[in-house]
Amino acid sequence: MGPAGDSQPTRYRAEHLLTLEDDPVVVSPGIVDIADGKVLWSGPEADAPLLDGPSHRLGGLLMPGFVNTHAHTPMVLLRGAGEGLAVDRWLTEVMWPREGRLEPEDVHWGMTLGAAELLAGGVTTSHEMYFLSDALAAAAVSAGLRCVVTPPILASGDLARFGTWEQQISATLDQAHRWSGHELISIGFGPHAAYTVPEESLRTVAELAARQSMHIHIHVAEGRHEGDDIQAMHGMSVPRFLEHTGMLEVPLVAAHGIWLSEGDIDIFAKHAVGVAHCPMSNGKHASGIAPVATLRSRGVPVGVATDGPSSHDRLDVFEEMRAAIRLARLRDLDAAVLGPSDALVMATREAGAVLGRSDLGTLSPGSRADMILIDTEPLVPVVEPADLITHLVYSGSPDLVNTVWIEGRQVVVGGEAATVDVTEARRQVETRARRLAS
Repeated sequence: MGPAGDSQPTRYRAEHLLTLEDDPVVVSPGIVDIADGKVLWSGPEADAPLLDGPSHRLGGLLMPGFVNTHAHTPMVLLRGAGEGLAVDRWLTEVMWPREGRLEPEDVHWGMTLGAAELLAGGVTTSHEMYFLSDALAAAAVSAGLRCVVTPPILASGDLARFGTWEQQISATLDQAHRWSGHELISIGFGPHAAYTVPEESLRTVAELAARQSMHIHIHVAEGRHEGDDIQAMHGMSVPRFLEHTGMLEVPLVAAHGIWLSEGDIDIFAKHAVGVAHCPMSNGKHASGIAPVATLRSRGVPVGVATDGPSSHDRLDVFEEMRAAIRLARLRDLDAAVLGPSDALVMATREAGAVLGRSDLGTLSPGSRADMILIDTEPLVPVVEPADLITHLVYSGSPDLVNTVWIEGRQVVVGGEAATVDVTEARRQVETRARRLAS
């Protein structure tokens, strides 16, 4: 089961295969053929075409890798900091003062350790917003993790050393040019939120994103009162204000999307905005419960996300899937409103749609060969085919992830990241975290 990211076709024969072209379906046994980092064919073994190339037989469940739609992964440097604080105080009293002291090597080691955790948990793509993002991207590449990187644009006194918003936008354009065409890294714009940057910066980002064919990643409606000033100044909700600035004329991912009115949801649906749902982070900060079922019923794609490992201490998509189901059911007081299959789709194919990437979160022909192999022995009893999906979501954990491939290359073996010296990364993070906290 060695690297298969070259031009020679390679076949994987799995005991079980999860397909996601429509609703999740498990076929047993199943086949995935890959070459040049892409899927050539997938489906039941009985229907597989002839293939001239090496073949590997796999036990367990072969499925698409998870797509993490909103993360600040280098925050492993700040894991647990600011416990018990609401988002506004957590940012201004704890996060930004420490992050203002970040150096590129800090971000490198934070991302390195975080990437190992993501990979070992079955995450093959992460949508990242963090400072010193060239160091983030380089660390992700070294670990073999696919990242959609959105350097933050943020106006705060604690973060003045990162430049003005004009300088931050210019640096993002430079970074997009440097990483253009890379197989694992793509670059977008990351204005932090409508309440943390001036209107002029939002308009500038919207214009440049349209001109450069780049997407936007921004926090929206995370806190109950974060839009009060915009409402008072402009007489608009944050989504309508973003529409007013032109931000919704380009592909946009809204992180959190908790405090949305019916009109706000209509705006998101009209402009095909994607929402990154962070149930565990929202719970930790008592931010609220996002209207996930309503968003999806209106055609708004929703992907589950871990957020940063400081706003929620784990980078665990299994946990996020379970939380998404339970919180949606509590919000609507309906035990049927969101099921395991929905949550699994929101962690894979629909998460890819949130990022505008139909080639992620699925193993259909033409998609990226980003795959994970799940140990199914603990997932019993399986009385009917749907049980395997139910058990995967409700009882699954990173401990069940045996092998991970990205671009057809093996990056996790036996449940451990094969591309990262985890012992050294932990040592580096421990030392650097103490300096940032001092």
